[in-house]
Amino acid sequence: MLVLEEFVEVNGEKIYFFVQRKRIKNLNLKVNVDKTVTLSIPMRLSMNVAKDFVRKKSSWIKKQQNFYEKVLKEKENLKFENDETVYLLGKKYKLEIIKNTINDVNVKDNTIEIYVKEKYADKAEYISRVYDKWLREYALDVFEKVVIEYQKILKDYGIKMPKIEVRKTKAIWGSCMPMRNKVTFNLNLIKTPIECVEYVVLHELSHFKFQNHSKNFYNFIAMFMPDWKDRKRILDKEYIGIGRE
Repeated sequence: MLVLEEFVEVNGEKIYFFVQRKRIKNLNLKVNVDKTVTLSIPMRLSMNVAKDFVRKKSSWIKKQQNFYEKVLKEKENLKFENDETVYLLGKKYKLEIIKNTINDVNVKDNTIEIYVKEKYADKAEYISRVYDKWLREYALDVFEKVVIEYQKILKDYGIKMPKIEVRKTKAIWGSCMPMRNKVTFNLNLIKTPIECVEYVVLHELSHFKFQNHSKNFYNFIAMFMPDWKDRKRILDKEYIGIGRE
């Protein structure tokens, strides 16, 4: 597929983006983890119209790029020192590093306590591994409980309990592989409110019945989650840049 690199200038600043022509009806704009911008456009759409669209979305693009720089790279920016901020299920927490005889992590009030062996208490890389291991286990536990809850609701529609995997993906909240009866969720999803987790879970489970994003697909979701648009809006506005469905 032919990919072109174009740019527009807004307030003296150039915004570069990659353009792909596809057999679609609407324009689809996306900011990637590396802050590059891609735009999918209908086959016959003029480039001038595409550039005008990017200009109109320039503030949104900048906001997403800033999000990647400041929030999505949270792990790289963390020094794993006391009072640093992390997010869990939409809530802000402060880190507290505590010397201990064993490694452990505990959530207490507004604090995430990271217990590490004394000789590693000032080793950020080591503390990071302890925290990441716990975060993956915590996320898998939360996602699994939500999947079980919604699979029970959807079982009458032929949707079976799938295998669940948690990964750090670059641009999506979750994915569904019907042939393998498997769903994968972005580890960063655990940073968002539980209502958003529920929406992504229902979204991916619904792909076992509809392997597309058709009107029927979204009508199916609405049967079980009438406020799905509100939940999606929270993801799009408050957690832009982490991923998409």
